[in-house]
Amino acid sequence: MSKVKQYYTDDAEKNVDNIISKLKQKTIDYATAKNDILSLDNLNLLNIDAENIDEVLEYETQGI
Repeated sequence: MSKVKQYYTDDAEKNVDNIISKLKQKTIDYATAKNDILSLDNLNLLNIDAENIDEVLEYETQGI
């Protein structure tokens, strides 16, 4: 993987992790987290889209 692609993948992953962290801390609600994640750039590099965002959020917040 090229360094540029890796940079954008890491950046998108970091942004998703920050939003999920806020959701776990209950500083934002589920709908806000979902909308915030879907509005991120380069989300396609993480294979997250409108079709599977609910599964991703459910999986990440199961342990709350």
